[in-house]
Amino acid sequence: MKIFSATYSDIIKFDRKPNEDFYLISKAHRWAIFALADGVTQVHFKSGGYSYPAGAKVAAQIFCYSTVELIEKNFKPNQKIIERAFDFANGRIFELNKNEGISKRLDYLVYDYFDAVGVVGFIIKNTLYYGYVGDSGLVIFDKNDNLRFQTEDMVKPAEERAKTLYKNWNKLSETQKAKIFHQEFRNNLSGEGYGSFTGEKGVKKYYKIGQITLKAKDLIVFYSDGFVKYLKFPEFIKILKKQDKKALDNFTYKKAKENYEKFGKDRTLISLTKD
Repeated sequence: MKIFSATYSDIIKFDRKPNEDFYLISKAHRWAIFALADGVTQVHFKSGGYSYPAGAKVAAQIFCYSTVELIEKNFKPNQKIIERAFDFANGRIFELNKNEGISKRLDYLVYDYFDAVGVVGFIIKNTLYYGYVGDSGLVIFDKNDNLRFQTEDMVKPAEERAKTLYKNWNKLSETQKAKIFHQEFRNNLSGEGYGSFTGEKGVKKYYKIGQITLKAKDLIVFYSDGFVKYLKFPEFIKILKKQDKKALDNFTYKKAKENYEKFGKDRTLISLTKD
């Protein structure tokens, strides 16, 4: 298995904003455990400035270190391990929010949870065991660059449900939309919202866990949502298969300059090519 990884910060900087994505590749078990997370900035100051402490980045780090730690200690062919890893990470993020005083000041707008969405995976023999929450995901292309498998984004369907339930959704301010989405849809116990690791128990409703048999020459890509729209470009897939970092740097910089909203935000990937 050949491993390649890359992460890029938001091309537009403000108030020293860090890259809120994070990833981790375990050195244990022949480099067969992977975690990637996208920290979510939820504190909205009227000034528009970036919030400190930078809890979103920390939440992403906690997710990756926690999930990898638990999987390393329980490395066996069982999907239940990922569920336990998610529970473990969510508990640690709960402690983060508690220690930062967010839980006491929570108003879902100015003070909201530091949280992260993420994806993890581990490989035993020819089987990839995976799990994800939110809009980070996993995609597999075959030896001919055809799409074999891709996880589904759970955030966009929640946004569509919000538009259906709130007939005046498009007339609401961005702050009104944010508060509704965080308070009513994130980790909703009905399972009709979307998941994020905030420390809330409701995230368990949104664990998506599975396994897939890998084939020779498969390209496996764990990604944050900043790379989703890149997946449609054949050139991008070929760059990942060649594991050409310089070509990837040039390609992502070019696309980010062309369209910041689609291609220029925090974006991170881990790609693997099966021998």
